[in-house]
Amino acid sequence: MLAFTVFDTKKFMAQLLKGDVFDHFTFRQGEIYSFVTFTINGTKEESLLTEEDSEPYCLWGDIKPFVFETVKGKKSPRSMKLILSLPKEKIERYPNAKTVFLNLLFREGTLLCTTSLTEETFSLEQKATKLWDEDILNFFKKHEITIQVET
Repeated sequence: MLAFTVFDTKKFMAQLLKGDVFDHFTFRQGEIYSFVTFTINGTKEESLLTEEDSEPYCLWGDIKPFVFETVKGKKSPRSMKLILSLPKEKIERYPNAKTVFLNLLFREGTLLCTTSLTEETFSLEQKATKLWDEDILNFFKKHEITIQVET
């Protein structure tokens, strides 16, 4: 697991909510605390799934406009928690991984990100976790998102 803080929250939120940088991630769930609490479940409605749907979760690119409408305005939300993951077809790179997560927590003007990984079967080996952490650090660097890794 890796924890890091994003320096330029405004730039990051623009990339997250207006850009396409994160659109390939799936959206698991989110909570937005504003004048009311919004809870969003990213699971697709089972009765609407087709045979072509291999992923039970919405892509961030599909849910992003709804989140943007919820948070836009003169006042930032008090806090916001979003849980993203890679689609199933993109986790083959990570041995024994069932799901790899990127968790975003915005609170009091600070954006804290954490990574996590669930495994298919229990293992003491941390190869997949280390690889995911390296990949997400490279992803942020590639998109010029300055971060500070927490120790």
